Amino acid sequence: MLDKRVLTDTKIYQEFNDTDREYWFDFKKNKFLHNIDTFYYSVKLLEDFTDDTKDAAVLKLRQFFDKKKSLLASRHGESVPVYFPGCDRSLNLRSGVFAGFFNVCLENPEWFDIFIAPVVPHGSDGGLSVTCEIVVQIRSYMLWMYGVHESFERSYSFVEQICNSFGLHIAYCQENRIDYCWHSNYLSNPEKFFAPENFYKMRVDRFKDALMHTAKVGSEGYEIDYVAMGKRSDKVFIRIYLKSKEVIEKNYKPWFFKVWLFNGLINRYDLYCYEECYKKHSWEYLDTARLKYYSEYGTDQKLQKQCRAVVEGQVTMSPDMLHKLADALTPKVNLIMNVEYQTMRKHSKTYQLVPFRDNSSKLTAQRIYDYLDNRKIIADYLTQYVFRMVKPDGDVNKSRRDLCAFWSALRSCRMVDVNVRTKDVKLIRQYCRKLNSEIMKKRVINAAITLGIYTRGINQDTVVQDCVEALCQLNDNDIHDAFRYKKKKARQFNASELAETYVSSDTHEYQVVNINTGELLTDIIP
Repeated sequence: MLDKRVLTDTKIYQEFNDTDREYWFDFKKNKFLHNIDTFYYSVKLLEDFTDDTKDAAVLKLRQFFDKKKSLLASRHGESVPVYFPGCDRSLNLRSGVFAGFFNVCLENPEWFDIFIAPVVPHGSDGGLSVTCEIVVQIRSYMLWMYGVHESFERSYSFVEQICNSFGLHIAYCQENRIDYCWHSNYLSNPEKFFAPENFYKMRVDRFKDALMHTAKVGSEGYEIDYVAMGKRSDKVFIRIYLKSKEVIEKNYKPWFFKVWLFNGLINRYDLYCYEECYKKHSWEYLDTARLKYYSEYGTDQKLQKQCRAVVEGQVTMSPDMLHKLADALTPKVNLIMNVEYQTMRKHSKTYQLVPFRDNSSKLTAQRIYDYLDNRKIIADYLTQYVFRMVKPDGDVNKSRRDLCAFWSALRSCRMVDVNVRTKDVKLIRQYCRKLNSEIMKKRVINAAITLGIYTRGINQDTVVQDCVEALCQLNDNDIHDAFRYKKKKARQFNASELAETYVSSDTHEYQVVNINTGELLTDIIP
């Protein structure tokens, strides 16, 4: 959370009127946003999937996917579309193995993956297997856009249709891994809060140690951007890390920026700075992004000129001086921390679930609905008895101390099924497409310029000439390969998320013309 006093002392805040201040810097203080960020569930079938099975439905499934995987191999790893009756779209069969023997992977891009094991090991007594034959991973995007209930129902309907296609029958499904996360702007100084001498006074848990990662800031400063307890293979694995930095450095999930904005974790100024860093694929660009903001919206022309010179690379400054100037002109951005509990099946199978409602009508999916009904109780247990943070001083017995303010606020967060309004989902889609397309456009232009230098040497051609020359160098093979790549790439995206175009139709009103012959250079159909 940004300190109001720090905000009012900045040059840009003093220059703005009340309307501009509210527009750019308004946000909800001490805000927490909870959701299930990762959801794996497994499905047990009634049929015998062991290696010596004689079940006709299982043999039919193996034969079907053996043919599809042969086609996949002939395409050198390109995904193969597979349609099952009753599904509203095809799934992509792609290469990959999950947990050793789930070697059939069906993908609904950006939404979920379905892993199928054509062969499972015998039970410990040599009899029928107790291993689930299907595992489904629901992706983060789907969980945040549509909520955990709708996401599960959509993915499970595909599982049911796949089973129906081969005459297979579902015995039950159960949770496999669920990650509980809390995004927050509460901490303005994470390095102080998580400093080892402070953190170890506050933590109450049974983990033996903690892994911390620090990053250099300036010449002498540092930031703590990652704290972890346990191992990923443990029953529970806990991570507390700088989520806004992860999105920028990994250069994925930019839709989080809009989710945070809609829910009041960041303001429009934060969004501007995060977008600029995302385009540059650099967290270290943050101070420069703040100067760029002042160069566009400040009123002191001398300072604007100085900021533009830094942004355009005409003037270089040390990291310390750059940070000092950015702090004088603009506010610090609101940092988004993520507190995440990764819970595995070997932990959740011991839960005694409370029957809040009768879910018997859900049939094979009853366990999932019972589990989700207990979500509040489970989260309370995790944040109280597995790991919690208390005040750094007080009772000698640390476990008897009151919770620190940060942890009290986290536990008070509303436990609702987060989903985005339909109209906002469309806005987020367009936002992500626009942001990512700007990055790709810059790459294409830079590549065309580099190609021009390779082919024509150091030249004085315009950027437009470089782009046109790059197009004119395409031959039949280039067009054919590009067309194959386009089809391959199209299968990697979700058609529902890219159903409409956001650019104007003017983009299709231009063609390349040979200025000597007047010939139109059109695409060669492969």
